[in-house]
Amino acid sequence: MAGLFGKLLSILSGAPEHSVSEGAENAGKYLAKADDPVDLLFVKKFTDGGGLFVYCGSPEEIVSNLAAAAKECGQNQFFVPESGLIPWFQDAGLTVVKDNPLEATAMASSCHAAIAQTGGIMISDLQTAGLKFAQLPSIHIVFARVSQVVNSLSDGMAAINKSHREQRPRAIITLKGKMDESVMQAKVDPNKGRHLYFFLLEDPLFPENS
Repeated sequence: MAGLFGKLLSILSGAPEHSVSEGAENAGKYLAKADDPVDLLFVKKFTDGGGLFVYCGSPEEIVSNLAAAAKECGQNQFFVPESGLIPWFQDAGLTVVKDNPLEATAMASSCHAAIAQTGGIMISDLQTAGLKFAQLPSIHIVFARVSQVVNSLSDGMAAINKSHREQRPRAIITLKGKMDESVMQAKVDPNKGRHLYFFLLEDPLFPENS
């Protein structure tokens, strides 16, 4: 599968710097530096692992990039458990599956945190309608706020503890690109063969109930 065009964040301004095509041919292209911001460190680690990244700076960019991702992966029907995300799919002319998630071969969700050190994305049963890791569709679009990009797994757990004191997640999942070193070395890993898209949004663009 050809990679979705992505936009790397500028080290100086945090704004999109230039477009790139992500995929196997680009693995290892971006070398992380110790003093890079955590969002840039995450993007480099995530895309090196075969993840597909795009920055969205406006509602129009969210919808247009979503339509482009759906076209690229050949899907127009998505399981979207979180109601706050559904309008973006409707505006992109895509079909949303609500009742039976197993009818869809693609899904979308928000996340708890994106981890710069590992390039992993933390989600849980709160965002998957209770689906287990192995039940998740092989095509997954994840939406995240800029503020959700953190340095380490412990930072991600701290974010979960802070935002979900009353309703604790029962099962936390870490999504990674299919070319991530840990995924490739594992004999069995649900991330093998997964096409993972990560949409990074400025915080004010995110729905209140997601």
